[in-house]
Amino acid sequence: MVLSGLDLELKEGSRLALVGRNGSGKSSLLRLLAGHLTPTAGRRFLAPGVAVGYLEQDPSFAPDATVLSVVDAAFQELDAIEAQLTHLRAQALSSPEELVACAALEEHYARRGGYLRRSRRDAALSAFGFAGREAEPAAALSGGERTRLSLAALLVRQPDLLLLDEPTNHLDVTRCEWLEDFLFRSGSAQLIVSHDRRFLDHLAQEVLYLSGGRLERYAGNYSQFREQRRHQLELAEARRRQERREISRLEESTQRLKVWGLGNAKLARRARSLESRLQRLWAVPEAPAELEQPARTLKFLEEGCGELVVEARWLSAQVSGRWLYRDLQLHLRRGQRVALIGENGAGKTTLACQILGLFPAGDPRQQVRFGPRVRLGYYDQQLSGVSGDQTPFVLIRSGVESDQAAHDLLATFGFAFDRHGAPVASLSGGERARLALLRLARQPTNFLVLDEPSNHLDAETLEVLEAALSVYQGAVLLISHDRALIDGVAQELWHLGGGQFERYLGNYRQWAALQVAPVQVPPGRSPEARPPRGPGLWHLKRRLEQLEAEVAALEAELAEARGLLEGPPPELDFAAAGQRVADLEEQLARALEAWSALAEQVELAGQ
Repeated sequence: MVLSGLDLELKEGSRLALVGRNGSGKSSLLRLLAGHLTPTAGRRFLAPGVAVGYLEQDPSFAPDATVLSVVDAAFQELDAIEAQLTHLRAQALSSPEELVACAALEEHYARRGGYLRRSRRDAALSAFGFAGREAEPAAALSGGERTRLSLAALLVRQPDLLLLDEPTNHLDVTRCEWLEDFLFRSGSAQLIVSHDRRFLDHLAQEVLYLSGGRLERYAGNYSQFREQRRHQLELAEARRRQERREISRLEESTQRLKVWGLGNAKLARRARSLESRLQRLWAVPEAPAELEQPARTLKFLEEGCGELVVEARWLSAQVSGRWLYRDLQLHLRRGQRVALIGENGAGKTTLACQILGLFPAGDPRQQVRFGPRVRLGYYDQQLSGVSGDQTPFVLIRSGVESDQAAHDLLATFGFAFDRHGAPVASLSGGERARLALLRLARQPTNFLVLDEPSNHLDAETLEVLEAALSVYQGAVLLISHDRALIDGVAQELWHLGGGQFERYLGNYRQWAALQVAPVQVPPGRSPEARPPRGPGLWHLKRRLEQLEAEVAALEAELAEARGLLEGPPPELDFAAAGQRVADLEEQLARALEAWSALAEQVELAGQ
């Protein structure tokens, strides 16, 4: 039984996070609350007039539905209320009862956002990437697009209770932040299942932890929950060790007294008394489920390599005549950890695949050179390495010394024994993601390319991944929309957007503080004000320091490139070397221009 004897009350305007390991029953609980699943015992009760909105992980639409019709269907209730109001207003209302009923209906209509629904619809379509695509058939959309469309329709409906199952899946960072701000300002009660820790930190007022079929409630956001839970587990483990020592001592004493008490009534009574104490200790409630499960750990096997990991020149790509990026010059060194970020469709996966030779060159001049002894590890979004009829045991066994070691490793990473021999095709998305990650960790590497590893992983596994990457000595190229993972791993950001490429030395939190463009939120209820985002003087100075470091690095590279031309080796390609000097001069000029503008901004901010 996944869920047993749960009691849960959701109050108006509350924002709750529902967390737990994959397979603990989070989605089942949401489906029960949404009325999509009938409980075997107990009941679900809704206050009169409460509208419930449920976002499932894999939505489907009618065969003839279009993008616009899916979103407009969210207005069915409001359209009916509007028609009823029109009918009432056309009549001569005279009695106090009729006037009160009409006023109550108008208030309900306004509270549900009826007067602003069209503008809210247009804002949501734009925010989720469907502006200008309203006539497209919904059935032709990709899985990620269907989820985004379903989410857009749910938000414009503006129900009293939102049940959201992984709403940030398939959203880039910009849309995650848009959704975060929308939900923060919404007056709806919310129960959110998400692996995005930063998302939960910003939204959750309370955390519900589901484990072993039981539900525990914690005040505060996700980070506060983790700290409270860690303290609880430490106390529980200490108590468990003490109980084990006491049980061991009592068992030894009882056995001795049974032997000594033969023919001695007093000692026999003492032995029975000790046995009663043992029974009471054995009856103590069981320890938290985490103490009964092996702790998830992950360590990437590493191999040494030279300083240079990969160097790429003239990287370009375009889609339908639109340049995603053009003439990029990139390199990665040993130990360098970079996060590649940008909106969906900006070209992040394309760029990574071009570097790896998995995507055609967009320019005949393209060059990609790997350093000596580089061993690549690649985690792709489609999890193509873990598919078909092979089993988790077979996939892991080849990388370990024994059958038992393979079983132990799978158990440590959350696989029940009956799943070790199951075909990979029958595994859930979360199980396949964990298996792909575990398999990758068992391969000796010194260069990891991870494309959206946070998809399908629960928050606990993401914390394990973050810890493993933070001590990894090889180079890392990480594509992710998970801001907490980026902050915990990356030392540098590469940002793609609008055909432009930007480097930033630092993590996501520092980079986001410099983005001054306000987040556009559609009209709606605003019970709480949220402070606007914008860079302060401290962040401006840090960015200025980063630019100064970039200028210094470019000056050094330019001096080296010019030196090659002044005393060229016989094998030097003069055309390529000359172009390299020209490119560096252009990059240096842009960096100096940016430094000058930011220095002026710092001066003004400090006045």
